[in-house]
Amino acid sequence: MSGVKSELGPTALVVAANVRRHRERMGLGFAQLSRELGNAGRDIPPLGLGRIESGERRVDVDELTALAAAFGVCPATLLMPETEDAEAVVQLTGVEKGQAQRIWSWLTGSYPLGGSVLAFFNVALPLWERDAVEEKIGAVR
Repeated sequence: MSGVKSELGPTALVVAANVRRHRERMGLGFAQLSRELGNAGRDIPPLGLGRIESGERRVDVDELTALAAAFGVCPATLLMPETEDAEAVVQLTGVEKGQAQRIWSWLTGSYPLGGSVLAFFNVALPLWERDAVEEKIGAVR
């Protein structure tokens, strides 16, 4: 169905809240952040940033990485629900609710949500990282 917008899921709402939190942490207004993003090659007008934070506009992956760079954080930081408690239960789109520490480990490629750790590393990590892990644990091919 063309033109039908789906509601924002849990991850989109987390990203919106994290964009606001990091923008405010840095003391940036919408216009300042818009200029920084434009200088980095990713134009998001001030109105667009306001709509992102209010949940009226989605963030695409190029915008996510540009925002993360502007805030000095990794993209996973913008995807992760904010909590001070590693045991807190958090929710992301397509993922069963789980403990924050477990979700973070998955987001950062440190541990799978389920199944074999080695099978996860084999497909989830960049080749050079996978090779380094295999060497570190003494895996034999």
